[in-house]
Amino acid sequence: MFMGALDHGIVGPALSSIIQFYNIEASWGVWSFTIYTLFFAVSIPLMGKFSDRIGRKHIYAIGITLFSIGSLLAALAPNFILFLIGRAVQAIGTGGIFPITAAQIAATYPPEKRGKALGYIGVVFGIGSILGPIVGGFILKYLTWQWIFLINIPVSVAILFLLLGVKQSQELTKKPIDYRGIVLLTLTILTVMLSITLKSPVLIMIGLLWCYLLVKAEKKAKDPVVNIRYFTKRNTLSLLLLSLTSGFIMASTINLLPLFGETVLGLSKAESGIGVTPLAISSMIASLIGGLLVDKIGANKVLLGGFSFTLLGAVALALFVNYISAFVVTITVMGFGIGIIIGAPLNVMMMKNVSVQETGSAIGFLSLLRSLGSTLGPTMAGIMLTVFPDKFTYIYLISAALSILSVMVVFSFTTTRKQTQR
Repeated sequence: MFMGALDHGIVGPALSSIIQFYNIEASWGVWSFTIYTLFFAVSIPLMGKFSDRIGRKHIYAIGITLFSIGSLLAALAPNFILFLIGRAVQAIGTGGIFPITAAQIAATYPPEKRGKALGYIGVVFGIGSILGPIVGGFILKYLTWQWIFLINIPVSVAILFLLLGVKQSQELTKKPIDYRGIVLLTLTILTVMLSITLKSPVLIMIGLLWCYLLVKAEKKAKDPVVNIRYFTKRNTLSLLLLSLTSGFIMASTINLLPLFGETVLGLSKAESGIGVTPLAISSMIASLIGGLLVDKIGANKVLLGGFSFTLLGAVALALFVNYISAFVVTITVMGFGIGIIIGAPLNVMMMKNVSVQETGSAIGFLSLLRSLGSTLGPTMAGIMLTVFPDKFTYIYLISAALSILSVMVVFSFTTTRKQTQR
């Protein structure tokens, strides 16, 4: 998890070096991140599904192996096309790491300890995300940019050796593989993600067509790669939408904070970059505390608190933050909320609403919707930055509105549960 999180931020400092090495335009260089995001989104639900079929341990090992192969290919690629293929292979491998970890915790930890274990994932991911740009800058200071990828290989080998000692018993699904569903799901995700990234109405229409064909095919499949019940049952659909909003709130906040610091508070580029640190630290702490509280007071109440924090933070950023001290306090509160809404509570709630045999697949779709939200958030923010004069107010008010809606959805979970108990 730490290695995957580190890789999300470690490439940023090397982007200019990569552009110069391959002699490409900056617009092409951005595809170093875009291709990774696209294939990571595709990989998550597929790897989750296959983990229920051939075993979490095997998929995890495949994910680590693909990640190291992709890292090697990206480091040694003689041209930019092969470099992008390496990044795509890396992303597919990462898709076999993140959801599988949460599914493994669900299967091996007793319910009263799952929140704490999932909270540790948030801490590790937070540390990796914070250290990514720092480690990347350190490597570039003393070595060539290729070592940003080569460093992954010995770590991957060490993880695979450790994995040999892990024994696992798992009830596997034994049904025909849904090849048609896999192809249609891949086309749907790629088209939708590209339509958001490129702001293309044509691709949106094509994506909707693929989605229609996917639903039609999955209704007939014996073991569908997309369980339609996730989108027809009230509880699972609500959790997927909550994951979408959590990704939107997280990405739109984090991506815009440096620009907010420069534009509204008059900070320098270096100061505005460092200014995000309180959010990252509070998010990491909240992930651990949120996980512990899930075991004590329940996931519903913790998630309700998380969205309440993001609501306060978003309203403050939209209307009240005009000086640095208020900015630091606000992003600390916002970070605390983000650490909770993307952490343990949603995973725990999803696990309670699906069978043990479907855990990997269900967590995969939860991660997919969060990834879609993370792509949609900055894209919408970018459009609004160019349309509205008082740009940040409208952007953060949208995050506030989504937080209110999320609070209402989580509250409905809580009241429904109380009525059931009565």
